[in-house]
Amino acid sequence: MEQPPHHITLADVQWREIAPGVERGELRATKPGAGAALLRFAAGSTSGDHRHPEGEDLYVLSGRLRLGTAVLSAGDYHYTPPGGVNDAEAYEDTIVFQTQSVPAEFI
Repeated sequence: MEQPPHHITLADVQWREIAPGVERGELRATKPGAGAALLRFAAGSTSGDHRHPEGEDLYVLSGRLRLGTAVLSAGDYHYTPPGGVNDAEAYEDTIVFQTQSVPAEFI
């Protein structure tokens, strides 16, 4: 079944805290915690270790973020392969675009 076009503005994003100082805003949910979303990190916040069972794509829209051992800035793309484990730490207020087909598992 074909899906109709979907449009959402940044002002319409419903943010949900997933860790202290870290929020996830669903853009197109394929299931709870999965699909296309924005992640918003307050400066100094951390996500804790988590696994991506089927991988994750991230694109940094603004700010600066350490993801595992990589430091990402606005305009950077990062792919975590299936089963990959990482944590995140925001060096400044940061917003990233994320896609994942299943939710991350916090460990």
